[in-house]
Amino acid sequence: MDDARIKKLQRGLTDCLLIDNPVDLLYLTGLTLSVGRMALFPDRSCLFVDARYIESAKREAPCEARMKQELVSYLQHAGQVVFDSSYLTYDAYRAMEKNIPGKEWTPVSKPLKELRAIKEKSEIAALKRAARLTLEGYRHIAGLLKEGVAEEELALEFEIYCRRHGASKLSFQPNIAFGENSAFPHYRAGKDRLKKDQIILCDLGAVVDGYAGDMTRVMFFGRPDPQLERDYRLVQRVRDLVAFSIRPGIRFGDLDRMAREELRKEGVDSLFTHGLSHGVGLDLHEFPTLRLDGGDADVRLAPGMVITVEPGLYRPGLGGVRYEDTVLVTEAGVENLTC
Repeated sequence: MDDARIKKLQRGLTDCLLIDNPVDLLYLTGLTLSVGRMALFPDRSCLFVDARYIESAKREAPCEARMKQELVSYLQHAGQVVFDSSYLTYDAYRAMEKNIPGKEWTPVSKPLKELRAIKEKSEIAALKRAARLTLEGYRHIAGLLKEGVAEEELALEFEIYCRRHGASKLSFQPNIAFGENSAFPHYRAGKDRLKKDQIILCDLGAVVDGYAGDMTRVMFFGRPDPQLERDYRLVQRVRDLVAFSIRPGIRFGDLDRMAREELRKEGVDSLFTHGLSHGVGLDLHEFPTLRLDGGDADVRLAPGMVITVEPGLYRPGLGGVRYEDTVLVTEAGVENLTC
């Protein structure tokens, strides 16, 4: 891995930035570390690790690598030190403040979020592979539906299929929900067994080359409940409306308002109980994120961003529907990765 990402990050620095999040370290160095710390100045950078990683870091890191004990001397001439307040614990911050005195410590939440939001060609290719395998895994378990099969059996079959076909792991524990279980947006597959005329909600993701897949589909096993069938058609319509409106420059929050206004026209907006979208990459949930409190609503979409579109409606005691795609923002508009 070259140092292009490090250099891009250094352009915005005036003093020192410390990176502790292992996913950010992976993004910058290509190294999978359980713990480490990177110090970046405008003109130099160094990765600090313990004895477990020092030899591989010296060979493979696209920057200088030293033992973690040398960090104090490396920061000797720093005035201001920016750290990731979303990752570093308070105790760890106090320890740094004590061990490296005389610095101006400045908290910044997720300092790499904007850099990581715009995916490079290699990242987009990996995300496409993850999306493709996630879809193939879904189609595999769709072919295994039968009365009496358990949610957790399908979850296991999905994982086995994905692991056999190139996934390093799953993005999250599969959400495979039968019947009224589908009304819980973050349900996890349990022991319930499939019955005739039930709805099936599948929220799934496979990780390929470090990048996460994420998609949700709904199936009806037998005769659909009329209300849930109407909800599903509406959710698909909202998903299409939002996806076809995505383009560079649009405010992220405008997509959420668009979706909720369409649901409000039908009097069901209160049944949409989670955010419409989030970024996807090395982490399943990345910047930008839409939440009920707004989140990153003012962010304007740009080519290279990869986000989800996932409207849903949930009726406790009956069931829920959600339709989720992972899409790439392009110069021309949008490309669906999960189709």
